[in-house]
Amino acid sequence: MSDTKKILLTGGSGYIGSNFVKLFSDEFSIINIDTNYYLTPEIVANSSVTNLNKDIRDISEKDLEDIDYIVHMAELSNDPLGEYNPSLTKSINIDATQDIMNLAKNSNIKKFIYMSSCSVYGFTDDLILNEDSDTNPLTEYAKAKVANEKYLLENEYDFEIKILRNATAFGFSPNTRLDLVVNDLSYSALKSSKIKVHSDGTPKRPLVHVEDICRVIYELIVNDESPVLLVNVGSDHMNYSVKEIALKISEITNVKNLSFGEKDNDQRSYIVDFSKLKKVLPSFEFKYDLESGIIDLIEKMQQIKSEVNARRIKKIKKLIEEDKLDPNLYWK
Repeated sequence: MSDTKKILLTGGSGYIGSNFVKLFSDEFSIINIDTNYYLTPEIVANSSVTNLNKDIRDISEKDLEDIDYIVHMAELSNDPLGEYNPSLTKSINIDATQDIMNLAKNSNIKKFIYMSSCSVYGFTDDLILNEDSDTNPLTEYAKAKVANEKYLLENEYDFEIKILRNATAFGFSPNTRLDLVVNDLSYSALKSSKIKVHSDGTPKRPLVHVEDICRVIYELIVNDESPVLLVNVGSDHMNYSVKEIALKISEITNVKNLSFGEKDNDQRSYIVDFSKLKKVLPSFEFKYDLESGIIDLIEKMQQIKSEVNARRIKKIKKLIEEDKLDPNLYWK
């Protein structure tokens, strides 16, 4: 249809992006730009999506022609990758992202939706943090998110801005990650019949199912008209300690071999208030809670073809070792 809105989805072959494509490729005309570090055959099978194998560092004005919405997901995706080479994290997660923001100024887009993270909060003892709380990024990944939020908020644009501080994602996706706490512990329970938590289990994490993130993005595209929106994405009943997560997985899988380590170097721990999202999208209902998300994940985990691919830092290192990527993570 001629009035179908066009989305430029960066990172559309990734964990969240592939889920968004699965859910909404019939609703929009989607142009997916992805480097395809983690490509799996199932992702490119959707013929209704235009897939461009392209690094976000190489996006040009031409890529933004006739685009209605930009949904920007394509950055190095977690803390281990962010720490692997901090200068690369700056080049990809900050410089390339801000270049896209600047290119968008000369386009006719209506909305720019940016995937940030609740990891910007870093650490707090017992405070419940909302969008007005101070950020305290502890990792290169989180520092890049804060830098990009600041850049979006301090510059003037002719389009709407949506900054989504997503809780820690979990759940099954066409390109599932296993380097996320719920997914990792669930996979371990299924594969080795044991749940080993490296920390003492006390850090707190807010959780949100990957499909629910995609559904929030959809609602903000079609229903929200705020000129600038910064919002935590998750629900108040989904703040858990890592120990509580492990115990729930143990209960669902009936795996009793459960162990905890010592307090470790990962000091991220935060409890997040999600009441603003409820005000912005009052009729939105989350599809998954922790239990239903774990059950769905475990039912579908046998579909995971490559454990290496599902652990992003391992896949990047493997591609470099195989001489397929150069040290700057460009394809050779």
